[in-house]
Amino acid sequence: MSNEASTELLPLGVAAAIAANKNPDFVCKPQAFNEFSMADRVALITGGNSGMGLEMAQVLLEAGARVVYTVDLPLEPSEAWTCVKDYIKKMGLGGRLEYVRGDVTDQKAMWAIGDLIGEKEGRLDVTIANAGIAGVGHDVAEYPAEDYSKVIDVNLKGVLYTAQAGVRQMEKFKMPGSIILNLNVIGYQTAKAGVIQMARDLACMLAPQGIRCNALSPGWVMTEMVKPYLTISEDVQKVWSAQSPMNRMAKPHEIRGAVLWLASDASSFCTGSDIVVSGGWHAWAG
Repeated sequence: MSNEASTELLPLGVAAAIAANKNPDFVCKPQAFNEFSMADRVALITGGNSGMGLEMAQVLLEAGARVVYTVDLPLEPSEAWTCVKDYIKKMGLGGRLEYVRGDVTDQKAMWAIGDLIGEKEGRLDVTIANAGIAGVGHDVAEYPAEDYSKVIDVNLKGVLYTAQAGVRQMEKFKMPGSIILNLNVIGYQTAKAGVIQMARDLACMLAPQGIRCNALSPGWVMTEMVKPYLTISEDVQKVWSAQSPMNRMAKPHEIRGAVLWLASDASSFCTGSDIVVSGGWHAWAG
């Protein structure tokens, strides 16, 4: 695939219909699914060993990505990760799922991972900062400094370091790309607000280079990281579910569509936005 966005290569929508009317040799075929194609694209996803990160990796591979590099803390990938790797092979799509151990709070290490991907693949099209840790369970007046610092380090600083890893490669290869900052709702709200503004700032700075940056704000998602908090009280899941008009928590796969849209050329005119997938929570919250 060319480094240019596919939307610049072929007329789409009504423009394609007009082109077909003027040129009898114009090949008439559906383009809608091609807009969502990730063919030959290379992606980096932090927190990709399980939960939403692993769902994101799988959907990009299903859409034709050449390879998705998942970065996480464990020395070895999880059983679920291995199942996804095998599943992709069984589908015969040709894409690869790779695992890299890394800490998003280590800026130089994240840059090195980006360099590794760039040297091996010759491109890096999509970078998703998904890694995050929970910021719940403390009374605000007693919130320990060390816990607060860790939340900020992972959920705010780590997001920037991940974005930098992707931007450095996109700039190196002079190609457009998509940066997605996932604002898991269990992240501490100060960090969450900071990431939204970070997405806006990066979008403005990187737009001239064809690099888009958007935030993704899911509601409560039933991931392995969230499940321990549901055991605190029988009412926790009921309360969290009731915060949405749909009266339930999301399943990880329900984030896939939004991620694929943001990663692909289908969202070529979307940057600096906060895409909310909250089951309607945001509608009630105002």
